[in-house]
Amino acid sequence: MKTDAAWHHGQTLAAGQVAEFKVWAELVRQSMGGLHVFLPLRDMGIDGVVHRLSDGDYLPVQVKARTSLTPAGQVHITVTASSIHDDEALMVCVLVDAEQLGAMVLVVPEAKFRELAAHDIVEGREYLTAAFQLHAGGRSRWALDLVPREGLAERFGGALALTPSTDEVLAVDRGSEGFLGESEVVRRLAESPSLNLFRPFPDLETVEVLARHVDTHRFMGLQVKTAGWERPNLENRVYVRRSSFRARPTTYMCVLSWDRVAMRFGDDCLLIPSLDISELARAEGEWLVLEMQPGSAHHRRLDRYQTPLAALGRAAEALLAASDGGG
Repeated sequence: MKTDAAWHHGQTLAAGQVAEFKVWAELVRQSMGGLHVFLPLRDMGIDGVVHRLSDGDYLPVQVKARTSLTPAGQVHITVTASSIHDDEALMVCVLVDAEQLGAMVLVVPEAKFRELAAHDIVEGREYLTAAFQLHAGGRSRWALDLVPREGLAERFGGALALTPSTDEVLAVDRGSEGFLGESEVVRRLAESPSLNLFRPFPDLETVEVLARHVDTHRFMGLQVKTAGWERPNLENRVYVRRSSFRARPTTYMCVLSWDRVAMRFGDDCLLIPSLDISELARAEGEWLVLEMQPGSAHHRRLDRYQTPLAALGRAAEALLAASDGGG
């Protein structure tokens, strides 16, 4: 019996993973790239974040699934009340029907799910249950939150009419130094327990690391630039493609320096609000260029953005915890 129970537990976990990736695939397919998916690097209650490129908004998502209907033809989604603690997150409740999702999908904010769900106490634990059918209309309390499977992206504001132009979907060059820089930023941010970290899958946009404060629920998207240098030549530049650069209040550029001789990062980094980039950089053809020469006027203009690399996580925490922070 123990082996059988373990098998069913594993089957349930696998079904949940299948449902999540089917939801992500539908959002990307239907929006034709207008919606990007970020997946968590650590499980802190959010299954993924959907980035709507048309306005830059980030939408936290929990996916809940069943693989069968009740005898009455309903989908029953039951969760523990303690797992519902983010009023702004969207719950996407689905039936996994063989190769595809069920015909209708329940998309509802967690706060509304908690309000409308049936509440039960079992062995001292509170459970919330939503019961819905796979057709539109009717008098169900969930009727207004049911959407056709093919309208899922539209529910997230990612209809084809909002799809960005080809120039807005950036194919980012992933050099080895750039990958090192992104990994270092993730490591430094991970030292702050109040930050939930996400990476984009697929990796198609300028935001390469996404941080969300677990208390304020604010987002910070980071574009990471790694400026490699050798001691005989300290001059360096950071290039940003003008056609794909979109300044948002929630987006920051994090610039790290990489010593190619010593094979180590510099002690400081730059944490620059994307809204400031156009004033700091100069246009050079299709690029915005940040000049990093020590001692130059351009370099001095960047001094106020200088942050100890060891304190990057704390700096991000402070920005996201502030009352006027991004997100």
